[in-house]
Amino acid sequence: MPQPLQRWFVEDILAEIRKAEREKRTANLSYKLLPEFSFFEKEINTSLNFEGSTIQGAVYFHNCKIKGDLIFNNVLIYTTLYLDKNEIEGSLHGENIKIREVLNFIESHFKKDLNLKNAQIKGFLGLNKIQVNGNLILDGAIVKNLKSRTGTIKGDMYLQNAKIQGDVLMRGAFFEGLGDFKETLIMGNLDLSGAMFQEILDLSGTVIEGETLTKDFRCQNLIAKLE
Repeated sequence: MPQPLQRWFVEDILAEIRKAEREKRTANLSYKLLPEFSFFEKEINTSLNFEGSTIQGAVYFHNCKIKGDLIFNNVLIYTTLYLDKNEIEGSLHGENIKIREVLNFIESHFKKDLNLKNAQIKGFLGLNKIQVNGNLILDGAIVKNLKSRTGTIKGDMYLQNAKIQGDVLMRGAFFEGLGDFKETLIMGNLDLSGAMFQEILDLSGTVIEGETLTKDFRCQNLIAKLE
């Protein structure tokens, strides 16, 4: 039976983070019904665990330093998850996350893994200029077009000018749009087994130091001028 969600407000989130920092433990923000919130140029000295929560709006982290993990497993976000120019000293765990609009992690640095296994996203998945010291995991992820009154945001994936020190794992992932991986360095393997892009996949200038695995991979067209 699903665990009931407890309604919290922004002041409750901040109070729990301050308490967790004092007690040197993970901030327990799990199974909460939360409003939209944002952190700008903030240092957070603990991990943040949002496991199973519903966020009724957008989530923004800008130019923050998080001395731990960000845990978004099984989270529902009504609109956007946006992280730009952040430093995450641990991993970002986002297995089974559901985002009704865009996910954008531009120029953020993850000291361990970035795990979006089985994520469901409407609108594009933006990972331009990220740095991941571990693995980028997108196995089973689904990125679909977002249709609105003003038009359609394509279900694209952007991984331009990024550096991944481990593997990029996209086994069985589905993208309703294109994949743009131009000028990215992947120091491990790129595993596209069973993945599908309904439009092009552009690997122009991409450096892959490990193996490229493409069993049952499909796309409309592949642009691959690998370095």
